[in-house]
Amino acid sequence: MRDQPSDAVGGGDLDALYEAVASWFGVGALGEALSSAESETEKTARDWLARGGKRWRPFLVACAHEALRAEADAWPAALCRTAVAVECFHKASLIHDDIEDGDAERYGQEALHVRLGVPVALNVGDFLVGEGYRLLGDLAAPDERKARMVRAAAEGHRSLCVGQGRELEALGNPAPPTPDQVLRIFSGKTAPAFEVAVRLGAALAGADETLWPMLGRYGEALGVAYQIRDDLEDSWPTGGAGQWCGRRVSIVLALAYERSVGEARRLLEAAWRSAPAPLGTAARVERILAELEVEASARRLLESYRQAAREALEPAAGRPIGRVLRKAVERMFEGTLRGRALADASARRAVQPRLGAEPAA
Repeated sequence: MRDQPSDAVGGGDLDALYEAVASWFGVGALGEALSSAESETEKTARDWLARGGKRWRPFLVACAHEALRAEADAWPAALCRTAVAVECFHKASLIHDDIEDGDAERYGQEALHVRLGVPVALNVGDFLVGEGYRLLGDLAAPDERKARMVRAAAEGHRSLCVGQGRELEALGNPAPPTPDQVLRIFSGKTAPAFEVAVRLGAALAGADETLWPMLGRYGEALGVAYQIRDDLEDSWPTGGAGQWCGRRVSIVLALAYERSVGEARRLLEAAWRSAPAPLGTAARVERILAELEVEASARRLLESYRQAAREALEPAAGRPIGRVLRKAVERMFEGTLRGRALADASARRAVQPRLGAEPAA
């Protein structure tokens, strides 16, 4: 097949592509892609798909596909359905994660299992997994492409479950995991969805599996970088009421625990084990994180994985697939270095006393 992008992607207009992908998740558009919504399970699943989310995984499907397909006409229905399938898998994993992690909120609202109960939420998540595979199996595409796509999705699904299992094992330990352990969890839990997204988009466009190693390295590095960014922006231990949020596998907490000594280390261990933690624990932990300056280290780690994603594309340097996926990295991380956490840490250092933790050399 020819390796040429559509007009929008070839011109570097990833914003237009992102907006198009987002439009596929309106209620009307989902009604065209999904099966009937006669039962409450189907209605709930459709509502959950339409609600919230940044749509980065469907966006990566579209980036890979549009960079590789020969025609530059309107986006094919098969691409929309593949993107929706990827989001089905992702949204199912969020339902299950919230249950396993004990998270009560998602997208600023009650998590599905809180609103409807655990049995209903589990069933909706399972339904979304099945719906994702149905969408792939029903694509208007050659059978060999669909077989390749279903296999890639199944492999990613299996890897994600193994990664989630590692996280659950870590949560059962008496001390926070090490940074290396956290990165391994991220590689297994978050990265597979990014790998699947780019592989499905490429396979739908007709690319064979010679691209798989490159896309795998790219997706893994991108997924780990994305999870580190989430930790920096969304995974602080303080809840809205200033209360400790319980155990959470976080690269920020792992770096702090690795560097801490004395009272600070004992507090981090106690906070990790406690549910609920004593009043004021969250504020004390945040002071330790600020004193040890772990955010700066986490941001450097984030940048190293972003760079690894770029470097993974070197075999396709000069080709549309390499250029487009490289631009996708920048599009996904716009504004990362302006995150509020760094400013908040500086403010805390300026006004709060030390707890006896020793900064890293």
